[in-house]
Amino acid sequence: MTLITTVHSYAGGVAKSATARDLSAALALLGHRVLLIDADHQADLSVSLGVDVDEMFANADESFAQTIGPAVLGTGPLPDVHHVYGLDLMPSSITLYNLEKELKSDVSMVVGLRYALNEIRAAGTYDFVFIDTNPTLGDMATLALLAADRVLLPIPPNRKGLRAGSFIRSRVEKGHYHRLNPELQVLPPVITQAPNTTLARQYQAEIESLFGQILGVVRHRPGLYPTAMERATPVPVFDRGDGRAEIMAVADAFLQTVGAARVS
Repeated sequence: MTLITTVHSYAGGVAKSATARDLSAALALLGHRVLLIDADHQADLSVSLGVDVDEMFANADESFAQTIGPAVLGTGPLPDVHHVYGLDLMPSSITLYNLEKELKSDVSMVVGLRYALNEIRAAGTYDFVFIDTNPTLGDMATLALLAADRVLLPIPPNRKGLRAGSFIRSRVEKGHYHRLNPELQVLPPVITQAPNTTLARQYQAEIESLFGQILGVVRHRPGLYPTAMERATPVPVFDRGDGRAEIMAVADAFLQTVGAARVS
């Protein structure tokens, strides 16, 4: 069975794309078949894995064709994947911004990604599909959440992170997203960018109390994570120390939570 998880927060700068990338890479290292979909027109996730279709293709239509855009619109298939670090990537492009304008003009298209991924789900090609969406509460977020079975919230231990996580959880469990996709469930969150401060620990305790449990804590490391992004290498591959250990622990907790076993 293929489990589809959207990694989401309407708040920017919470390590959303880094969480999607590193968790996907960790699960691939454990032997799972993973597809990672970049649904954020900023394409930070794709670039952080060394895939920049806006540099590869000068023509905007060609760049757009490398994204999920045509499949969502029903004008073409899902794009060919890029094989990176043991996982498959469907990249994004700045041209994906045009998709959001199309969604606003025809709201029925917000189910387009769900329908497109039904073929992947039926084929059983992947164990896990992760979707990284842009930080918004708009139609692109709805597109990704309607396509998913689970939503994973990266939450830094501060007021901004807690507020965003709490609001999205409410929308998924009893609000807007629940009405649109009643089968969608909220996973325990990942605490991201956690500094070693009393205030951060207080917020972490509040987050754990709110959600009942967490998948793990990723500490604030101002050297490691920017360097991994610049070198286009996921932390579990780039690092051999505590950073890798934290991500691998999150992957193990994710597998336990969704009832899956390690492959290797």
